[in-house]
Amino acid sequence: MAQQPTVQVHALSAGHFSLPENQFVHPATPGQQKTVPSLCFLIQHPNSHINIVFDLGLRRDTDRYPQPIRQHITTRQPLTTDPDVVKSLAKGGLTPSNIDYVIYSHVHWDHVGEPRDFPTSTFVVGHGSLDLLSEKSSKSRGSHSHFESDLLDRSRTIELSDPSEQPESSDTNPGITSFCREWQPLPAFDLPQTLGIFGDGTLYIVNSPGHLPGHINLLCRTEDGWLYLAGDTCHDRRILSGEKEIGEWKDSEGHTCCIHSDRKEAERSIHRARELGKMGVEVVFSHDVDWEEGNKERFWGGSGLSTFIMKTNSIIMSSNNSQVHLDRFNALLGPSSLHEGWTSLLSLSPDFFHASVSLASVPRKKSHLPPKVQSLISLAVDSAATHLYLPGIRAHIKSAIVQGATIHEVIEVIELTSTLGIHACNIGVPLLVEVLKEQGRYEQKEFDENQLRLKEEFTKKRGYWHEFWEDFLRLDPEFFEAYLEFSGVPWIKEIVVDGKKEGVLEPKVKELVYCAFDAASTHLYVPGLKLHMKNALGYGATPEEILEVLEIATLLSLHTAHVAAPIIREVVAEAAKV
Repeated sequence: MAQQPTVQVHALSAGHFSLPENQFVHPATPGQQKTVPSLCFLIQHPNSHINIVFDLGLRRDTDRYPQPIRQHITTRQPLTTDPDVVKSLAKGGLTPSNIDYVIYSHVHWDHVGEPRDFPTSTFVVGHGSLDLLSEKSSKSRGSHSHFESDLLDRSRTIELSDPSEQPESSDTNPGITSFCREWQPLPAFDLPQTLGIFGDGTLYIVNSPGHLPGHINLLCRTEDGWLYLAGDTCHDRRILSGEKEIGEWKDSEGHTCCIHSDRKEAERSIHRARELGKMGVEVVFSHDVDWEEGNKERFWGGSGLSTFIMKTNSIIMSSNNSQVHLDRFNALLGPSSLHEGWTSLLSLSPDFFHASVSLASVPRKKSHLPPKVQSLISLAVDSAATHLYLPGIRAHIKSAIVQGATIHEVIEVIELTSTLGIHACNIGVPLLVEVLKEQGRYEQKEFDENQLRLKEEFTKKRGYWHEFWEDFLRLDPEFFEAYLEFSGVPWIKEIVVDGKKEGVLEPKVKELVYCAFDAASTHLYVPGLKLHMKNALGYGATPEEILEVLEIATLLSLHTAHVAAPIIREVVAEAAKV
């Protein structure tokens, strides 16, 4: 039986503040107050790679609230806003730019956070929320019910349809690109009005009226079961259990106030949440201090390491087809290419291992360049000063030797690649000359006898001359001469073994080595790449051979996983001992 799709849900801390008990529960202890969290949640849908944040909590800078809300906040002390939702996301390596949708349970001040922190996200609010923000609705009384007309960028805001009315158009697309679907009952949970978001049964928006117009909840199917994010359906777990009732109080004008705009509807929503709990659904509301204290490991990027360890160990132990993958690796890339980065990746993500092997094997299959040369090109990419990827250096040296390379050829690749640093001068000297000319401090003199000699010697040793060497030679002939000696070694040495020359790479291969480290994503030196492409073609290289060099340089992207995978395994192993 196929495993049902799920979403991953992580709690996000977004501030704490205090609630006076008499305004939320009845009967209440006189003068009693409780400091509670403003919980937000990160929902990740693995199949679509979409990230959703449910509520944004307290605003980091409370001075940015309108004056009526700032006045209300004085009744909610002590109050803290650190960490806010942005900092909480950062703990797990995410930024607001990674968030596709922000869904608000409702638009009270302690849930809206700072929308301007999420400039690329789409905001989703329940029906009636925009009327509240526009002050067209008066269904809520109390100092907590002040709203900001400019809170949301309307061009990036979706207001859900009225659950009591049929929408003008119903979206049949199972993706998340539109929220304009018809509200449907979910009989399995006795919920009368829901919207399926991904079309795969993993996430539902649930209409939960009573607290405020537009109040909505989320029902999530996770690996551990169903989770109901209840927002402000209630504010105290004792109401959910039936120990307490909803509280009421008198305002300064003698009006009876309730934290919910429609108490009867709120009671019906609380009843539905209570019934979900009886069905085994985990119910969490936004100010659930008991849940917060008992679930520290479920917060994003925090002490959730234990859950991560268990899941990672499960992944590692479930790789039953490892030998099949290794056999394919050996057939396509050769046993000498295997290192810890590959084996660790296989244990953590067999699918990504398979795809990585497929990518790396394309140049091997086409073989416009001989296998030995391919290994030497790979060595140049990995040994470049801008990369220095040690596992790759070792693996490619082994592979090159297996393919017939001599020690002299391997050393020559290192010598060629060591010239990368001169690009500091290739880029910097023309800029220096440009600045000096702007200030009238540069005189372009003719080469003297020594400089002419050095130019001739460079052209003879290297087989070319380029205009970017001109000013370099004028400004510092001594350093130029030292670099000429340094860079010229692989072009002029004669290796003699048993009475015959051996091991010197042909000029075409030398130029392809230059192309490799100039093209690598850690360097991307365009002038040098173009120059050495021309030189390589002049020495007889084909376009297909140059393209193959670029493809080999692209494989540098695999090193992200090759470096990270062993570290993941190490961290998991160490943490499991604690």
